[in-house]
Amino acid sequence: VAAAGAGAAGVAAAGAGAAGVAAAGPSSASRAAAAAPAAASDADGRLVYLLEYVGMDYGHAVQDGEVVDQAEYGEVLRLLKELARDYGARRGRSPAVAKGIAAIEKDVVARAPAEQVYAASRELLPKLVASLGGAPRPATVPDLASGRRLYAKDCAPCHGETGAGDGDGAAGLDPPPTPFRGPYLERLAPRQVFHALTHGMPGTAMASFADAYDERQRWDVAFFVPTLRVGFAPVAPRAAYAPSLEELASSSNADLLAALQKLDPSATPEQVDRLREDAGARAATATATARAGAGASASQAVDAAAEPGLAVALQLQDAFAGVAARVFPSVVGVTGYVKDAAWSPEQKRDAGGPLWTSAGIDALRYPGYRPVRSGSGFVVDEAGLVLTRDRLLRGGQDELAALVDVELADHTHRVATVVGSEPTLDLAVLQIAEPSDGTSQSPPPVALGDSDRLAIGQWVLALGDPPGNEQTFAVGIVSAPPVRQCYQQELSATRVQSSLAIPERALGGPVVDIQGRVVGLGVGEPRGAAPPPGSPGTGHVLPINLVLNLYEALKVAHSTRSPWLGISVLELDRMARSATTEKAKAALPVNGIGIDDVFVPSPAAAAGVQPGDFLVEMGGHAIQSVGDFQKWMYVLGIGARVELGLLRDGQPLRATVTIEARPAEATTS
Repeated sequence: VAAAGAGAAGVAAAGAGAAGVAAAGPSSASRAAAAAPAAASDADGRLVYLLEYVGMDYGHAVQDGEVVDQAEYGEVLRLLKELARDYGARRGRSPAVAKGIAAIEKDVVARAPAEQVYAASRELLPKLVASLGGAPRPATVPDLASGRRLYAKDCAPCHGETGAGDGDGAAGLDPPPTPFRGPYLERLAPRQVFHALTHGMPGTAMASFADAYDERQRWDVAFFVPTLRVGFAPVAPRAAYAPSLEELASSSNADLLAALQKLDPSATPEQVDRLREDAGARAATATATARAGAGASASQAVDAAAEPGLAVALQLQDAFAGVAARVFPSVVGVTGYVKDAAWSPEQKRDAGGPLWTSAGIDALRYPGYRPVRSGSGFVVDEAGLVLTRDRLLRGGQDELAALVDVELADHTHRVATVVGSEPTLDLAVLQIAEPSDGTSQSPPPVALGDSDRLAIGQWVLALGDPPGNEQTFAVGIVSAPPVRQCYQQELSATRVQSSLAIPERALGGPVVDIQGRVVGLGVGEPRGAAPPPGSPGTGHVLPINLVLNLYEALKVAHSTRSPWLGISVLELDRMARSATTEKAKAALPVNGIGIDDVFVPSPAAAAGVQPGDFLVEMGGHAIQSVGDFQKWMYVLGIGARVELGLLRDGQPLRATVTIEARPAEATTS
């Protein structure tokens, strides 16, 4: 979705231009966030990249002693000559490395087997790195969620959403985009992806991203790419193996599996998936251990040595404290006000003494306005956009607040405008107004995580900072990740279930993982459902991936009502997993989403839509996912008359419906 106010055309444009991304490198949106250009040492990094590229891509050019791709073969020879020339001109070069480069070039000229060239390049690689004095490595723990979002925006248009090389912009590219699949992906180290993003590849559509992504962003994408493995399903290794961040950067999935299998011959690729997923957590734990060791008192050190369990507890305590320090500056208090010229705070006399106003300063801040509810929120964008609860912005008759106040972490106050809200899900987007004197800046935005990666038993932490001096920090674990992406039928199925007990005034605040990355937004019980008697709070969490999809749509649509067609939908991959027969799987279309239920009465039912249909188009826009369906519901808007493209029993059909406001009776918990 494009910038706020762009309208439906802006959304369409945001998904267009895939070929332009392929031809010109990063999108204009990425350039807007341009960071420092490549460092001076990138010349040495390019030498490492050339050797990595030759070893990996020679197999695409030569098979069984025959050249199968002349262009690729010529490229490999050219890059080898460049590597030999530039390394040979370098001061302090190693004769053994120069000899190794020449030997690989001789093998390539002789059209040696691909495995021979690959093995020779892998054997020479650490020697080349050592002679150069090292190779690029992550300075901080890469953020997989950031990498996923950057990949989806700038890489997927050509390489495809799943890395299959089938993006919309791939058609006509010569050479075609590399598919991250099978043996190629298993041998691909994050460092090679980092190098590709840094240097690009002349003669192809792969341009350098060094001017568009800073170094950390390039590592974020590089660490994300190995997670595109088909069947990625993290399982904890049985062997005690904790590779360093540098090892994870320079090792392929095949390297990590080989290292695991030395310790446990039964180790599987799924255990490597866990190493990839846990890179940040392992690095954070190592940092916490070092910090705890350096800062612990003598008695703590003695106690920890005597009781290993205490050392673990101290590390966890340190991790929690680190999360609080990083996240709380981005958490805000939110209060909704309605107009009420006659309202004034209650006053009372205590034991015959002086008259006291029972309300605090917040209630008196805006004369002529009465506060209705207050809670928490968090800054999600450097421009001062805030995510919070819709219910904080509603009066007693469900009317939208006439004024919204945001209290920042430093206890200064700002007025905010409502950008948009989703009352059914209890989600709202605010824009903090800049002060007229320019004396204050917006708080830093939170770091965003990936709620699709949540699993039962993982830590989640809820932070709240409502107006006043109150702060809350609740710790829990995931009880169940969401089982649906569509909230049109059963709201609780779209939420993260957890053991969190989030107090009422902390709701609207962020729910983060153990690394302080936001994975959700704390909300109350679904409308119409009451919390259990005596409940200290709620454990309901809106997953951040769903929140961000609606956030982008609300920035464009500025909607404050829930749109409704009366259908419940499912992703095709979920339908494929639940299909009981091969015939049922074969009946699924290539694109679209499945309609698994239709409410009666509803606009969809009146138009003849049936359970079992597949939705492939809406208002002229292709529907590839549940997220697409949700986005276009808001952007097209309540009152819009739209045409649906459907498939029924393999045959296309059309239906025209009017998007309505969701009736209260349609909401189920």
